[in-house]
Amino acid sequence: MSGKTGMNRLLDTTVFVDYYRKVPRAQQFLQSETTLPCSVITAAELIQGSRNKNEQRNVEKLLSKIELVPLNPQIGVTMFNLMKKYFLSHGLQIPDALIAATAVEEDLTLVTSNVKHYSFIKGLKLDDWNKI
Repeated sequence: MSGKTGMNRLLDTTVFVDYYRKVPRAQQFLQSETTLPCSVITAAELIQGSRNKNEQRNVEKLLSKIELVPLNPQIGVTMFNLMKKYFLSHGLQIPDALIAATAVEEDLTLVTSNVKHYSFIKGLKLDDWNKI
């Protein structure tokens, strides 16, 4: 999988949220970088954020152009270890732990504007979406 991604990045939900908020930078980025993958968890969060069938159809249309990285047993093990290590100390939530575990296991750099949700995770490479 990693060989197909060129830039070796994983897009977090925040990049897509900016896209749907019509932030020009996010719209340009996603229209030019649709080869970049996102976690299936990010895709599920976007579906969950849909307020109606039309919004869900728009989400599905965009996601059809993006490589979705599925969960696998090793991502599950890493997520569980991240939860044990960081839930009590940092309040790590399961979706964020799954996305972080995906980035770690697939050796991808997570692109996010929620750096504070992830910055404490050792071994996770981050790109601050606000600074790209």
